[in-house]
Amino acid sequence: MATSTPVAPLDGVAVRRQTRRATAARARTTLSERLGEAWGGLVSAGIGVAVAGGSLASLREEVALAGAPVTATTLPASASSAALAVLAGAGAVVVLARLGPVSATPAAAAWWLPLPADRRGLLRGELSRLTTAVVAVAVLVALPLVLGGTATPTVASALGGLGWAVALAVAAVGGTALLQTRGRERGVAPAAGAVAVGAALLAAVVATAGALGARPPDLPGAGAPPGWLLAVAAVVAAALLVRAEHGLGRLDAGRLRAGGATATYAGGSVLALDTRNLGRALAGRDRPPRRSRRFRPARRPWQAVVAGDLAVLTRGWWQLGQLLVAVAVPVVVARTEGLGALPPAVWAGCLAGWGLAATAAGRPAREAQGAPELDRLFALSAAAVVRSRAVLPLCVTAVVCTATGLLLGVGTGAPGTWTLLALAVAPVWAAAALRGAYRPDPDWSGPVVSTPMGALPAGVGATLVQGVDVGVAGSLPLLAALLLGGPTPALVAVQAVWSLLLAAAVLAHLGGRRAG
Repeated sequence: MATSTPVAPLDGVAVRRQTRRATAARARTTLSERLGEAWGGLVSAGIGVAVAGGSLASLREEVALAGAPVTATTLPASASSAALAVLAGAGAVVVLARLGPVSATPAAAAWWLPLPADRRGLLRGELSRLTTAVVAVAVLVALPLVLGGTATPTVASALGGLGWAVALAVAAVGGTALLQTRGRERGVAPAAGAVAVGAALLAAVVATAGALGARPPDLPGAGAPPGWLLAVAAVVAAALLVRAEHGLGRLDAGRLRAGGATATYAGGSVLALDTRNLGRALAGRDRPPRRSRRFRPARRPWQAVVAGDLAVLTRGWWQLGQLLVAVAVPVVVARTEGLGALPPAVWAGCLAGWGLAATAAGRPAREAQGAPELDRLFALSAAAVVRSRAVLPLCVTAVVCTATGLLLGVGTGAPGTWTLLALAVAPVWAAAALRGAYRPDPDWSGPVVSTPMGALPAGVGATLVQGVDVGVAGSLPLLAALLLGGPTPALVAVQAVWSLLLAAAVLAHLGGRRAG
């Protein structure tokens, strides 16, 4: 008579420990090499923090010595900082939601998940590594702000600022992971995006209302939050993380494998400095159309191209949110006390907002670049296809730039001139959207260079900035107008001619390159 011996279930912690030992036994790197890499990473991070802190301190001194602002400044710096913090936090939540946040790499999905081991013990290490990485990034970002935000930072203020950064980072990881374990992660990214858009629009509306003469409500004086509030935030963040860890066993293999594939694709895009593929990895799913659409006016091939681009652009809500934030960012920067008196800061805000608008408007062209066979379906030459794809970005950037110029001109006495100047910049940003979408992929067949991120193709930096370079160069007359104290009809004409020439050159270059 055969008897069966009960076998105890595998322990997830033991499986992870055995995997680490096997990996270490087959690794070719020594302990000294790992220590050297860690030391190099710490030195690089320290240099970056020091440079960022010095830049912020220099900016604070320039704000203190700045003269009269170009536009009416009605928004306190504390309000702008709060809006920026909300945008950063919402962006972190969106990235975490897109990546899982808890996921399994292809190797872990193939070797660990089929084992009869407790999934909670297997995934606890993934949650710990994710929390450590997010906390480290939050500290590196917050440290320059803490050191350069005040004239005389103290140990208490520095520790308090870093404590808030750590607490919010842990809360973001714990909250998103907890929703993932309960199967409610689908609405996290849209909700975070809506919060970010709302914060940007609220700051822009308050700033514009102040320029129109409306008195904003009196806000309480900005000061350091009390220590007990930080303690409460830390306890809440820890509780969220613990609850998320308790629910790791409920995650199914399909969701873990999908998140791991997305994380691997995004990580490879970051290491290769390919922002286009990174955007594709983090992009959300498009909403399915409720009913079929018929574009009756589209009777010619180029009209069909424009109609297809319009359908792609309006398929999701993310592009609409990006366009709204693109209008709000320059207004918030120009209306903020201190920054509004620095023409380079206002110019940088305009570049950031219009660059975001170009990114949203260039989505149809990026999809066409990923599937070039779509362009060959039309009875058009390569140059004609490029010109057709420039119609929608031109309309989008014209609306965004016009709205930005109108809001910047409120309270200056020359809103019409500001509007015309901003509208004149639209053609060059439309061309920048196409140049960035159709930029060539990194050439890995040529020589490579050694960087802290690994081996990269030579000239990858020049490829990465294609599109942005045209937008920056085309906005130089705007910088001249800000330095001279405001726009003039002559500067508007110069801006219009310069933008049209650059846009025509970019479209001709793209058409010839794709034809070849």
